[in-house]
Amino acid sequence: MITTEQNKVRPRPSTILAAAVLTLTATLGPGVVASAHTLGSSSENDYAAPHQVSELEFPTTISHRGGSDVYPEESMEGFTASAKGGFLPEMDIQFLNDGTPVLIHDDTADRTLNGASGPIRNLSREEWDAATIKHPQGGESAQTVTLDEALDELGGEVVMVPEIKPGATSAEVDQVLDVFDERGLADSLIVQSFDFEAAKTIAERGYTSLYLSGATLPQESFDEIAAAGIEWVGPSKNLPTRDLRKLDKAGFHVAPYTLGTAKDGHRLPGWIDGYFTDDAWTN
Repeated sequence: MITTEQNKVRPRPSTILAAAVLTLTATLGPGVVASAHTLGSSSENDYAAPHQVSELEFPTTISHRGGSDVYPEESMEGFTASAKGGFLPEMDIQFLNDGTPVLIHDDTADRTLNGASGPIRNLSREEWDAATIKHPQGGESAQTVTLDEALDELGGEVVMVPEIKPGATSAEVDQVLDVFDERGLADSLIVQSFDFEAAKTIAERGYTSLYLSGATLPQESFDEIAAAGIEWVGPSKNLPTRDLRKLDKAGFHVAPYTLGTAKDGHRLPGWIDGYFTDDAWTN
């Protein structure tokens, strides 16, 4: 259900960018005002993040949910600020009741949204558009974002790391990949999933595939994962270092999740190729 107090006109992503400046300054303090103002150049594609996967330098910093400890989780403010800072914006794909792909981690609205509750799959597009995203530190809320809106702003401009969430059907996996195909984004996405069949499909469709796993090694053999065309593995940060090393020696790009700050990422072994962090700015 959704409350009527949230019914307001949605700004387009291009108008949201200026708000990212205010959010970053308010969150991190006056010491970053000069760099924050560079975020406001919405007419210039001056993102510091790489444009293509082939341009990645290791270890690469993946801004988990757009920097959910600094910005409203999965907001355009967080995604654009991450790209401006040189970090790969990461986001999660769920589906509304009409099949529209939207960006939110949970399969329910309650934790992160104002003005909406219950399963995301039960929400209409109108309810989604009227809801707002809570700020992690009690600041100003942000507008919700659809997949298309994020791609309109960042698609092809920077490497993005979208996750197709568990529960997506094979048809929905293909639906998302079709959207990427239509925009010609094969060179600028790392597409991730906890589901091996989905990760396999992602690779078969010509995208860089990241197979997410937990605090133990994947149940599939390394040979099976490699044969599926999967190049990246994203284990929990709690996977023992010896097992992280096994993945590395098997030839995979290894990117553990989710570290508190970039400073924690700098403590990882030098052979780690990337890491997910909720705060890519604190190093």
